[in-house]
Formats: sequence, C-alpha cells, structure tokens
Amino acid sequence: MTKKKKKSNTRTKKDDRPQIIDTKDFGAKVAIDEDGNNSLAINSPVWYRHQLSKFKVGETVTLYVSNRKPKRTQQQNRYYWGVYLPMISKETGELDLDALHKLFTGKFLSNGIKDVLGEKVRMTKSSATLTISEFMEFITAIEAETGIEAPPTENYFGFNKYMY
Repeated sequence: MTKKKKKSNTRTKKDDRPQIIDTKDFGAKVAIDEDGNNSLAINSPVWYRHQLSKFKVGETVTLYVSNRKPKRTQQQNRYYWGVYLPMISKETGELDLDALHKLFTGKFLSNGIKDVLGEKVRMTKSSATLTISEFMEFITAIEAETGIEAPPTENYFGFNKYMY
C-alpha cells in the first residue's frame, strides 16, 4: 500500500503586486461643513471605520462617490429573519415571526392609511425595497421600540453591526 502525499495548502506568491481591497458600500449624505463647503455626513460611522480598517495607515486609496442607493443585502435579510426576529420572538413570547414583521413594517415603514373598498388599510413599504442604510435604520427603530438590541453581526457573517 502506497501512501498518498498530502497537498500543501500554502500558495507561493508569484509577484509582489499589491493586493486590491474593495470595501462594501456605505451610505452618507452631502452636508455643509463649518466653512460652507460640501462634505459627507456618514450614516453609520461604525461601518465606515470598519471598512477603513481594511487599509494600512498611510495607504493611498481611491474613493468613488455615487448617488446610487444600494438595496439591502440578502445577508441583512437572512440576519433579520434568522437571527434578530427569532431573538425578539424568544424574549417577547410572540412566536409568529410574520406577525412581528408586520408589526414592525406597519409601525416604521408606513406610507399612511388608504381607503380601499370602503375599508381603512395601512399601506406599508416592503422591507425588500429598503436600501442598506434604510434597513439599518429599520433595525435601529425596532431596537428602540422593543428594547432588544440586535446582536453584533460579526458573530454571524464577519461584518459589523447590521452589515452595512
């Protein structure tokens, strides 16, 4: 019987080119600074710092600023339905995750009440249409309402709070 040689998992570096690092999107609003110039007010400074921590101090980076609003991620949605809503369910005793979701969308994503066939109906925005930063605000509003803090997401996806 011949022994198979184990393959090495280490890779040899072919050249000394710098590694390209891309950050995840983060949101900001254009604001006026104390000198009257346009500046950026970062929506989630914690997420922004997390993204910047990927780079070495003194490293030259390129910034790209766009008014495109990135839609909330699938990871955010999985975290909400698979981690945070079950946590709220366990702490409150409300076992119906759909009912919790309807409560929160009705409370925080309401577009008002509309008369439909003579009935008053609360119109709500779907959480699927939220941007990344809007979804973060949605989670923050739920935290404030319930008093139940969303657990840090790095425990689940390697990202910082709310995965922005």
